[in-house]
Amino acid sequence: MRKLRDHKEDLIKRLKDPEYASAYLKACLEESFDVNDIGVFQLAVRYVVEAHGGMAKISSKMEVSRESFYRSLSEKGKPRFSTIIQAIRACGLELDFHPAH
Repeated sequence: MRKLRDHKEDLIKRLKDPEYASAYLKACLEESFDVNDIGVFQLAVRYVVEAHGGMAKISSKMEVSRESFYRSLSEKGKPRFSTIIQAIRACGLELDFHPAH
């Protein structure tokens, strides 16, 4: 169990870098489409939120309750697209689209 905790702690440290967080979110979004499971992206957003101050800080920036925000990003949560976008923006990131190659 310690190795998993070390991995998550290392990931959270890396996700503090906006460039790394952006690449991570992009990769996880693509993976979500590949496996047809938005939970992969939802978990990625949760990790980025944790790296950028945690649920309380980010929910405050979003002006939503911490409890409802936490529920929406939980494993059983079903967040609105707008909630995901608000969370990403509150972390200082933005969604970017470009033509497929």
